[in-house]
Amino acid sequence: MRIRPFRPADAPAVTQLTECCFENSIRPFYTETGALLFHTYVFPQQICERASQGALLLVAEEEGCIIGVAELRDGNHLSMFFTAPEFQNCGIGRKMLERLWKLAKKIDPSIRNFTAYAAPGAVEAYRHLGFEVTGPEMEESGVRYVPVSTGKGVFHG
Repeated sequence: MRIRPFRPADAPAVTQLTECCFENSIRPFYTETGALLFHTYVFPQQICERASQGALLLVAEEEGCIIGVAELRDGNHLSMFFTAPEFQNCGIGRKMLERLWKLAKKIDPSIRNFTAYAAPGAVEAYRHLGFEVTGPEMEESGVRYVPVSTGKGVFHG
């Protein structure tokens, strides 16, 4: 397994991975409106546009197949973070976050944490990675989420 920067040619595979993960575990937390927003967000052209506008994207790859993706926007906000179900709990997500942390610190040494909006069913996975819940569960445009931050997480160094 290797982690590398996103390339525009990766966009269709990233979309396929994120939609699979969404249907597998996140969909129950979204209304139809929220699901539509999600699918629009992970559309290949949208991913490429965010990457061209400065979002940091990494992919995890195994034997030429993309098995994970992490996207950092606005310097410290984790806006996409997915690992294929069959590769979860293998350390891939942690490795992607560690690499993102190093890249983000090179760009802006003043960064102190990562933030994210975790799907309610993913909060424990985020906790396992060093994130802390920073607010109550919220719903916006049909999307339920819990704000989390690395606070005292493992990426400070």
